[in-house]
Order: sequence, then structure tokens, then C-alpha cells
Amino acid sequence: MKNELRSLFLAVTGLFLIGQAQDARAEREFSHGEFLTVVNQVTTGEGTSAKSSDKLAEKTPVATGAGSLAELRFGDSSTMRIAPNTKLSFLSKERAVNLQSGSLLLNIPPGNGATRVEADGISGEVTGTTLMASRDAEGNFSFVILETAGTAKVSSHTGKSSILLPGQIALVRRSDGSIRIFELNLDAVVQYSPLFVSFASAMPGLEKVMEVAGGQASDVKSQTKSLLSYFEVGLKAEDPDKEPLAILFGKSADEMVVSKNPFLGELATAAGGEENRDGSYAGNVLGADTSKTGGITDARQPEGEALAAKSNPPTDPGLAGTDTAAGGGDLGSTDTAAGGGGGGADTQAPTPPVNGGVASNFSPATPFGSN
Repeated sequence: MKNELRSLFLAVTGLFLIGQAQDARAEREFSHGEFLTVVNQVTTGEGTSAKSSDKLAEKTPVATGAGSLAELRFGDSSTMRIAPNTKLSFLSKERAVNLQSGSLLLNIPPGNGATRVEADGISGEVTGTTLMASRDAEGNFSFVILETAGTAKVSSHTGKSSILLPGQIALVRRSDGSIRIFELNLDAVVQYSPLFVSFASAMPGLEKVMEVAGGQASDVKSQTKSLLSYFEVGLKAEDPDKEPLAILFGKSADEMVVSKNPFLGELATAAGGEENRDGSYAGNVLGADTSKTGGITDARQPEGEALAAKSNPPTDPGLAGTDTAAGGGDLGSTDTAAGGGGGGADTQAPTPPVNGGVASNFSPATPFGSN
């Protein structure tokens, strides 16, 4: 009798543990998506208009129009923001997002397993971190790791692959599968990408992103690294890399080419250098000091206040039509979410949103201002 009871106990315990393991695996799936925010024209499936609180099943395409945005929360607590002119879908069990065009921002809590962004044979894979990805009309791809948690790898359709470190961007060309990796100015991304500035609430994981941005700002201030232009890292005006890069920033390709400091690095060892500039080069930089030594004056200093006032992108009236699960908010605001400070690294969490916008708080490593 004792042996029978013991066998029964072990059997029940085994079934319980199997059930727990299956539950754990299920929790690591995307499961389904729920729209938290819908701005302007967002459609699912064959053209059904999406609204906040709608559920999204796997394999169902989501498309945003011009001046339109969406934010989704998955069953594993991952959060994805979708930029204008984007089309994508997801697979739950595979934890894969199929990006057909446009750009996305995705925060994945630790412990959920590997997540992939796929684009016709090109892919970026991460575990537990915050990432961005973009794809242009020709299939050129970008993949960015924004914080220190987890690991990341990018692979091209030709079999090439590379590991990414926090703050790095991989630019993958459709034509030959080549992968180019640079350190990206994260302050610039947070202050100018619509995926950060056009939402009323802070993105989950933003405080960790700003820790990396703060470290970059400290390197720039100490002149360990310099802010580098599109040309100074060896890219050329005719290169296709400008397209997916511009999509990330919400800029035009022409604006991206003439931006003075979207990248970081050591100017003396950067590929290309000054000889790649053509006579039409005329970039802009935020702050009073436009030198390339990295000593960008904090825009909050008296001598930089006028430039700072002009540096915020104009409010886009096309983003004013907002439908949020949280009860609204001004998603047309283009104030920025970046942390920062007039000095060294700033690792504190960004200032909370005020009046539905995201607080503006410039730091030393910020480009793209208007003169």
C-alpha cells in the first residue's frame, strides 16, 4: 500500500512539474498583443481599423500610415512601438517579429528567452533587452541594442553574422549582405526618434537606455570619444545605409547624410574621415560648441539656450488624433524623453511626462539642432 501511495505521489508530482514547465514555456511566448495606443490610421489584417484595447493574434499584419503610430503589449509583458509607414506581424511561440517595412522599438523583460526581428533572411536576435529595428523599401536593414541587459546578434541573408554591444547599430545591406557596425549616439535617438518622442508615456526600459547614453555623454565630455558625422565613419552619400538609419530617427535620408554627429568613436581611427565630405556638406549640431572634439555645450547653458529652443522638432499635427488605453494623452508632443545633464554621465531615470508630453532634458551628446 505504501509503495502504491508513493508511486501515486510521484506520478502526481511529476505531472505537476510538467505542467509548471509547460506554463513557464507558455509565459515566454508572445501569446497575443493588445493595443495600448493607436494614433491616426492603424490597420490590422485586411484593413480593419485598430483601436486601443483591441487584441492582435499572431500572423495578423499590422500597418501604420503616414503620421500614424501604435503601441502593443504582449502576453509576456514585452512592449512594442510601431513607427509611421510600418508593416509587420509576429509569431508567438517562435518569438519572432516579421518586419516588412518601417521601424519598431521593442522592450523585452529578462527571462523571456530569445527574440528575433526578421526581414527576408536578415535578422537580429536578442535576449532580455531594448532594441530598435528598421527596414527600407529596398530591404536594407538596421538593428540597434539600446541597453546592457542580454546579448545580441545580427545575421544577413548571405550567412554573415556579428555580435552587437550596447549602444551599437548594425547596418545590413540587401545587395551583398554586408554588415557595418557603429556606435550610435543614443541621446540623439531618444530625443528625435518618433518611437520615443511621440508617445505620452516613457518606454519601459528607458532608464537603462539612458544609463548607456549617460556613459556615452561622459566619454564625449572627457574626450575619450568624439561625436562623428555620417561621413566621418566612412559612409558615403550614395550608400544605401542612410535609408534605414533615417527611418530610425524619423528624418529624411538627405537630413541623415548631413547630420554632424549621429555616431560616436575615435576620429583618428574612424573609417573614411574628412576626405569623404563633399562640397555640399553642411550639418547641424545641438549646443553652442560645434567642434568635433566632443565638447558639446549643454543646451541648458546660457549661451546655448537660444539654440536649444530652436532644436526641438516642430509639433506634428498629424499625430494629434490619439486613442490610448490609458485614457488619452497628447501624442503630438515632440518634447523629448532623454535624460541628461550639464556635465558627466546621467544615469537617473528621465523626468516623468508633464501634461501628456515627455519631458525635455538635453545631454551633451545630442545632434540635429537647427542653426
